[in-house]
Amino acid sequence: MIPREATMTESEIPSGKNTRMSQADGAAPTASTATAKEPEPGQIFYAAANWKGDGAGAGVIRLPAAGLTIPIAGSRKPDEPAASANPEELLLAAVAACFVNTWAIFLKKLQVAYPEPAIRLDGSLGKDPAGGYRMTGAVIHALVPASLLEKDRARVEKTLQLSEKYCIITKVARAAMPVRVEIEAV
Repeated sequence: MIPREATMTESEIPSGKNTRMSQADGAAPTASTATAKEPEPGQIFYAAANWKGDGAGAGVIRLPAAGLTIPIAGSRKPDEPAASANPEELLLAAVAACFVNTWAIFLKKLQVAYPEPAIRLDGSLGKDPAGGYRMTGAVIHALVPASLLEKDRARVEKTLQLSEKYCIITKVARAAMPVRVEIEAV
């Protein structure tokens, strides 16, 4: 059951850029202030979506616990400008967010000095034999300083292997499509 605060009326649907609802101190968490917790078995997460119009319309995704409202739109061609996210981008964003967070955890546990890990994620869309379209694969590009790879490549690779194994959302994505990780020196 979706809690009442997770629903929105049409007048609450924003247009344009992502909106962050105010926190007690008015500041959004940053990488240095956010804290990661182990998920608990049986833990429930909430998201709500509202849509206005037909398939060419627009809507919002609301994440009540995070206080986020994200404008959404239907699928579009990659070269089309966008003022909102589409479902394919949100899927990739979920994988990216979980993977980079999991990677940061293993970098710390294995004492690899890379305090601000970064990734880029590419996803491909293709025809589904059952009809329509589907995401057909994704590549996570782990962006690693060349100097760190020269000094500690084996441990960097180990942290990425552990991240692949333990990232919750990557596991979900892998059930539907191939997901691979590549190291990219920067």
